Amino acid sequence: MVELLEDAGILLTTDQIDRLWAYHNLLRKRNHDRDLTRIIAFRSMVIKHYIDCMLVGTMATLPSPLLDIGTGAGFPGIPLAIRDPRLELTLAEPRPRRVEFLEEARATAKLTNVQVFGHRVVSSSFTRPMKGVVTRALETMDKTLLRTSGCTVAGTRFFFMKGPSVDPELAMILDRFGDEFRLVEDRSYRLLDTEHERRLIVLERTRDPAGSTPDSADA
Repeated sequence: MVELLEDAGILLTTDQIDRLWAYHNLLRKRNHDRDLTRIIAFRSMVIKHYIDCMLVGTMATLPSPLLDIGTGAGFPGIPLAIRDPRLELTLAEPRPRRVEFLEEARATAKLTNVQVFGHRVVSSSFTRPMKGVVTRALETMDKTLLRTSGCTVAGTRFFFMKGPSVDPELAMILDRFGDEFRLVEDRSYRLLDTEHERRLIVLERTRDPAGSTPDSADA
C-alpha cells in the first residue's frame, strides 16, 4: 500500500498509514454483508479508492468545513480526512446500513475530524454552512448545486470527481448557472499506470443562493 501511495506522490506518516490500514481492513470485513464496494482486489482498492480520493487533496486546496455528499462507504471523505487531519469533514449518506458502517469506520480509524450526517442532503435538511462540497460519481452536477443551496454561500467551492467525458455536462452547467457559479479548475489526470482517466472539476459559487429550493434536487 505504501509503495503504491508513494508512486502516486502521496506521502503519509506512520500514523496516517495505520489509520488507512484500519479503515481498509474494516471495509474488507464488512463488505461481504453490506455491499460497500464491488472493487475487492487489493491493488485496485488502493488505486481506485484511496489514491483516487487522496489525489484531490494534492491537486487542489480543500476548504474546511467540507461536505462529502453521497459518500457511500466513505469515498472520497475518509481518505481525504486521513490525508489531512486538519480538515473538518462531514460524510452525508442516507442509507442506514452504510451510516452504521461510517460510524464504525470513524471510530476504528480514530477520525476525530469526521462527522456523519445520516440523511439525504437537500436545502431544507442540511443548513450548516460549508466552505466546500465534494462528490465522486454521485449524480449530475446540477443536482448537487441545487441540493446544497441551504448550506453554501458565495465563495463555497464544489469539487466534482468525474470521468473524462464530462464536457457536455460542464457546458450545460456553465450555461444554466453561469451567473451563480464560475469554473475555477478543470484538470485531467490518470490513476498511476492504469488506463483509468479522471477529471476534477472545481466550481465556485459567486453569490449567495436567492432562496431555498428544497424539492428541486429531489427528482
